[in-house]
Amino acid sequence: MPRLPLLVLFLASLLSSPVSAEEDQLPDHASPSACVVIIGLALENGAIDADDEEDYKTAAATFRAKSEELNGGKDAANQMIGSTVAFFDGLSRSELEEGADMCLSAEDDNFEADE
Repeated sequence: MPRLPLLVLFLASLLSSPVSAEEDQLPDHASPSACVVIIGLALENGAIDADDEEDYKTAAATFRAKSEELNGGKDAANQMIGSTVAFFDGLSRSELEEGADMCLSAEDDNFEADE
């Protein structure tokens, strides 16, 4: 019978072990909602040079408008953008800078969907 308590403790330790979360990663392509979030986070975290901030803010506004168009309105776009934050809020400053640059380059692209 002494093995039963050990088994219970072992199973309890397995169930209480921390679950490792998947690391936040940059997307491999731009999408309107992702770019709103990435540019916003880059601005908040100082990953954008002060001289370039207006260009990035303009791009973020453009992406927000594209998100609204693709998602059927402001409320749906806000939901899409809000649900996207968790995917990118753990990116490093250099990753945010890289992502914001990718988004800025894609500002004039046409999108068929908001992924």
